[in-house]
Amino acid sequence: MKSSPVSFKNIPTIFDIKAGYPAVKGLFFDMDGTLFNTEPIHTRALLKIGEKYQIKPPYPAEVVHHLMVGKADHMLFDMIQHWEGMPKNWEVHDFVKEKNKNVVDLIINTPVSDYLYEEMSTLIKNAYDEGFFIALVTSSEKIVTEEILRISGLAQFFHLILTRDDCPKHKPDPWPYLKAIELSNLQSHQIVIFEDSNVGLEAAVSSAPHVIKVEWF
Repeated sequence: MKSSPVSFKNIPTIFDIKAGYPAVKGLFFDMDGTLFNTEPIHTRALLKIGEKYQIKPPYPAEVVHHLMVGKADHMLFDMIQHWEGMPKNWEVHDFVKEKNKNVVDLIINTPVSDYLYEEMSTLIKNAYDEGFFIALVTSSEKIVTEEILRISGLAQFFHLILTRDDCPKHKPDPWPYLKAIELSNLQSHQIVIFEDSNVGLEAAVSSAPHVIKVEWF
């Protein structure tokens, strides 16, 4: 039987995790909206495409942001491909290439402190020092994931990184998390998954009994 996620409004410490989940040996993180406050960057990347190609969303920017949260790029493309001004010859890979270029540019030119909270950095480093298996399971592409981990200085603390490019099925399908559990050599009850979006939460609760619903951004 699936258990319901537990909501956290504040980033926990490693002591909170050990006290609340004494049998847990692995922490699995979603990236955008969970590990990093990067959902606004993805919205800005999309709006930059709109400016370049004179695309006119049928909604104001704040509504566009709300609609984007938690959606993989192929889902986002399905949503916007009929907006006024979208290049008619674009396929999903054209859109993803353009958006990812903007995301990387924005990440490079945005202070790390704007999207990485000190408490999260501390949690990752302390968990690593305590011997936890740390995994990143994201629907973002490898080029974006590697760049933000490099710039943030967190890459070295992850034992496993699964991106959209590594998975034949994507959230809300549980495949990415089930594969990460398999590769970790841990049992599902030994893992806590951190997720923020409905899509990610659906994948998480189908994979492991301990799921934290992120509400700190």
